[in-house]
Amino acid sequence: MRRALVLLVALLVGAALLMPSSAVAAKKGKGDVYKPPYKKGNQGGDEWNYVNADPQTGEVEILRFFPGFSPIVGCEPEPAAGWATLKQSHRVQGSADKVTVRFDAMLEPYAWLTAVVWDANKDSLGLAKFQGPHQGTGAMKINLFRRPQPGSEITVEFGAQLGDSCPQVGGAMVTFPSIEVD
Repeated sequence: MRRALVLLVALLVGAALLMPSSAVAAKKGKGDVYKPPYKKGNQGGDEWNYVNADPQTGEVEILRFFPGFSPIVGCEPEPAAGWATLKQSHRVQGSADKVTVRFDAMLEPYAWLTAVVWDANKDSLGLAKFQGPHQGTGAMKINLFRRPQPGSEITVEFGAQLGDSCPQVGGAMVTFPSIEVD
């Protein structure tokens, strides 16, 4: 009997490890929790950026080295600077009031983490931004200003971006271990 119980536990653990974690959300309290793999989002930037977004691990890396002076003075995120996103879809079962995007990051002062929740019509339901400098774990909490209808699908798009001209050398390295929809 003991061997059968050990075998059953081993089979269940093995099956859980083989199941894609984003295919079915894990229940944690009242919300649904998603973990990598996620879906690849959008990315961009000019030739002075290294941009890598890995949906399998939830990692986003952006490094920038610009050898001259930027034509635009300012520290706002600009199209020439590197940026990348990942995405996670969620089917609303009951209600969805907030989304929490957890991260572990090393950000320079002009690096931003962003998270936006979109409805099926590509309208924003809420957003959050987090600016460096930062090293360690954290969370962006998005309180939805409009509640999606049960049965509808929402998409959480999250990632990192750099400022174009502050400084000429910069970076953001972040891992997104989980997304929770409450």
